[in-house]
Amino acid sequence: MTTDLSIIGIVFAIILFIIFFAAVILYLSFRIKETFREEKRRGMLAVKIGFLIGILFLAGGSFYFFAQILSPQTSPTPNPITPSNGNGDTKPELRLSISYPTTTRMGTQITITFTITNPSNISANDVIVQTNSLFEHFSLLSSTHERTGNTIEIGTVSSGTTVCSMELVAPSKPRDFSDTIGLTFTEMTEQITQNISISISGGPQ
Repeated sequence: MTTDLSIIGIVFAIILFIIFFAAVILYLSFRIKETFREEKRRGMLAVKIGFLIGILFLAGGSFYFFAQILSPQTSPTPNPITPSNGNGDTKPELRLSISYPTTTRMGTQITITFTITNPSNISANDVIVQTNSLFEHFSLLSSTHERTGNTIEIGTVSSGTTVCSMELVAPSKPRDFSDTIGLTFTEMTEQITQNISISISGGPQ
């Protein structure tokens, strides 16, 4: 209600200004016309004509100014908001930690756990754990996620923690095994990697 009264007051004030300004212009025009009849010198006539033209331009400018004020303003179209995580980024963050025994014996069953943490509020898509030679030396018994070749398909990782656990059997020969585990996803800017090292010795207990 207060906004409506303010608009009505503004419109009323503008109307009064236009009426007053029009009356002043008419009065000046009438006086100049009367002066034209009395004054015949060319110099004064040119000055008075210029003055009259200036008043007309001033009147036109004033009307244009008020027309601009009364015309509806076009609001700029807001840009779409891109989801952002807590750090102001527009992409998800992932962290990888690996739990595994650093020593084992030949033919022994071990468990390797890949823990993927997403501290952001944005889901990461097509998440994959990439190994180099892990499955060439350790036999896979079971896995909570599907394995294809040297990769483990995790899928979409939402905010929180996703755990992939694998049961493996150590190789039948003693050796020192090491591998680089990579974590990749669609939105990543740089691959996340972790190194693992397992020493295999002796025979089954």
